[in-house]
Amino acid sequence: MMQKTDSTPENRFTRIALFVVLCLVWWATRLPGLDSLPLHNDEGLHLTRAVEVWNGHPFWAISDGKIINHWPIALLLPQYAPVIAGRMATILVSLLGLAAGYALLSRLFGLGAAFLGVVLWITSPYLFFFERLALSDAEAGALVVVMLWLCLRFYDSGHWRDAAITGLALGVAVLFKFTAAPFVLMVFVMMLAAQQHSFRRRLQGLILAGMVAAVCFLPPLAYLALRSKDFFSIALGWIGVGGTTGGGQPAWVANITHLWQQLSGFGTLSWAVALIAGLLLLVILYERKSEWNTLILLLAGLLPLGVIILLGREVLPRHYVVALPLLLVLAGAGWGILLKWMAEFRQRWVIGILVSAILVVGFMPFMLTAYRDPSSLPLPQAIRTQYITDHSAGYGLREAVQAFPQTLTQPNIPVIASMFPDSCRRANFYVNDGREMVCAAAPGLVEDQEALDTNGAVYVLVDNAPLIGLDVTTLDAQVEKIAAYPRPGETTETASVVLWLVSAR
Repeated sequence: MMQKTDSTPENRFTRIALFVVLCLVWWATRLPGLDSLPLHNDEGLHLTRAVEVWNGHPFWAISDGKIINHWPIALLLPQYAPVIAGRMATILVSLLGLAAGYALLSRLFGLGAAFLGVVLWITSPYLFFFERLALSDAEAGALVVVMLWLCLRFYDSGHWRDAAITGLALGVAVLFKFTAAPFVLMVFVMMLAAQQHSFRRRLQGLILAGMVAAVCFLPPLAYLALRSKDFFSIALGWIGVGGTTGGGQPAWVANITHLWQQLSGFGTLSWAVALIAGLLLLVILYERKSEWNTLILLLAGLLPLGVIILLGREVLPRHYVVALPLLLVLAGAGWGILLKWMAEFRQRWVIGILVSAILVVGFMPFMLTAYRDPSSLPLPQAIRTQYITDHSAGYGLREAVQAFPQTLTQPNIPVIASMFPDSCRRANFYVNDGREMVCAAAPGLVEDQEALDTNGAVYVLVDNAPLIGLDVTTLDAQVEKIAAYPRPGETTETASVVLWLVSAR
């Protein structure tokens, strides 16, 4: 491996002190307004799975390839504060990646690289957005950085222990989300590139890592074999070679387009420019420093991303987040090499602080808007649709359920959710008066009619009638519109979410 930075007690203290400061800044950006954005549909699903862990079902409904990402949520007791518990779990797992990235950069490329790498991580609006959601993508991305750090430990030592722990990290990352599976190539590249060890040693270490990763899958596979016939059909459905989009465009071209939209669509380009510049510096400056392994690092990071682009049938915006933390770390390494070229120590830090200031200025408006009014965030259209305006977003549903104490004036009749069951379950996490909605398959006509026959009246919360929910005006009953809850861009008259009181004639 490349020559390590000075590890005197003074330098170790400086490294630790700088990390503590940067970590506090990172916490200060991630925690405020953590519940400001309503729960997305997938967040509600993960919270439901976390609650099922307490019901004795650790692998409940995991066909989408997210197998254990809900376990950290379960540890935080989502039954009591579901939104905060779900999103705090993502932040805590992401901290592991941040620490691993800092340790890697500070040890191999110097404090300048560690400083800029973490600042890039903090000020990336793309990563900031997803680190504050109860989703598995940022978690898997953080664990990929941990994998790289462990790969480098084996690179240096060649010990079986480091190979086994690397395999464990790989298995855990993929268990968090299958999107991390292409990063097995990173492990392959890094272990085989450790030329200071014999080829036999490298191959044995790689086999050991693979075996440990494979063992991690035995419990969920056994669970599925006993309880289900669905072996990750949803997750495997995202894989395809040579496919096309609905418009006839090759899938890989569409995936590259989507990637660029994520880099350029968050209201500022400063972080994306710094990311691309750092990766280019990693290529341009390596020959002068004779650090051939920086290209190995770059290959290890970009090769899995290329696989995601080429093999993904439809790569959604959040899927790229699994690769983003690693790329930010590698960009920090590129900037660190540039800073080492600076002749004077003071000159280095002037450049580092200047680059950081530009990143912070570009990031601050996005961060403050996320705290106050997430619906006004500058977002790529695909993300805005999924997380702000579409039925998969939580706007309208959150407001409707939180208003139940005021709108449900008749205490003895049920509330039926006329929407997708997942939408109903995540809306119920906002219930604060004990009156949860009855969740049924959309549109819930049978349940509505049964409740009407039994009680003489029923509250029906409808989402997107008649495309998803029921058009209650077609029922042979008396209907009263209680309240409407518009999503961003809607009005009270065009609101997708409407609460009705349906009574027998």
